[in-house]
Amino acid sequence: MKEYLTSKTFYGNTLFDWMLAALIIIGALIIGKIVYWLIGKTIKKMASKTKTKFDDIVVDMAEEPFVFGMIILGIWYGLKNLKLSDNAEIAVNKGTQALLIINIAWLITRLFDALIEEYLVPFAKKTRSDLDDHIISITRKGFKISVWMIAIIMALDNAGFDVYSILAGLGIGGLAFALAAKESVGNFFGGIAIFLDKPFRVGDRIQTCGYDGVVTTVGIRSTRIRTRYQGRIVTIPNLMIAASDIVNVETEHGRQIFSVYRLTPDMNEEQITSAMDILKRIAKSDKDTQEKVVTGFFAITEYSRDIMLLYWIKQNTSNLKTRTRINLEIIKQFKSNNIELVKANPVHAKMDQVELL
Repeated sequence: MKEYLTSKTFYGNTLFDWMLAALIIIGALIIGKIVYWLIGKTIKKMASKTKTKFDDIVVDMAEEPFVFGMIILGIWYGLKNLKLSDNAEIAVNKGTQALLIINIAWLITRLFDALIEEYLVPFAKKTRSDLDDHIISITRKGFKISVWMIAIIMALDNAGFDVYSILAGLGIGGLAFALAAKESVGNFFGGIAIFLDKPFRVGDRIQTCGYDGVVTTVGIRSTRIRTRYQGRIVTIPNLMIAASDIVNVETEHGRQIFSVYRLTPDMNEEQITSAMDILKRIAKSDKDTQEKVVTGFFAITEYSRDIMLLYWIKQNTSNLKTRTRINLEIIKQFKSNNIELVKANPVHAKMDQVELL
């Protein structure tokens, strides 16, 4: 039997050589299984006892590629014990190198993806804008695609393919794609510019590109604004916003309101002074106005005696509701104190109030 095993040859190797190679490969599979079990039972438990999660992630993401690498080397070592032809030996060596390159790419992408998921994704979820979520998603995909492309090119090069021709073809195709996707790329980088500069956030009222409204969404390609008066959603490409002037209305300390009240010419000094005191008292006492209030008697005409009121409405309060409440109280107080407004000529009798909304 021993002579049969050592004398009978198949493809240049004895039966014993084939059996030894098979045992080495099976042994590599068994050892890989044992190492995988040991990592789960010992190293993972040790990593879980540390304060940081970084080592847990590294161990968890590296165990499968590490075991797979051991199995690849075991198969290679088993086949190296056989007497192979030159072409077969070259194929085994190149195949092993290609598999190891793919294995390393697998390890890098797994580790990168896990670190992004653990550290950057929770941070992005806390922000009001969803632009950073899009950027993280694109970065993850772009990094993995880049790593796999490099790994595949290196593996093909080791396998004997003409990589330069492949790269030349990819370069021409990439140029054509870049030209076709010029606007999309511009909008993408415009979105990054908005994210980095932070001229506004979701929920801010802004004025840009001829629109005035509240930002509802900041995406990777465009920004959506709900217009203030019509309540319509307007989608504006990020490239246009990045290149335009942006007025962030939310950054103002308060909405300035300037009003003119034209009193009748028969109002005496006491009544005019009383009217200004009433205006100041009403504006100051309202819950949604700021403390600073200015009144003045600034014009005398044959038709009227003009007094003014200047005050500021607090942020995050309703401009229209506040002004309505103040104006109703002014009418009430003027009436009770016999202070009359000009009625005869509509041009002069109107109350001039700037910026109604």
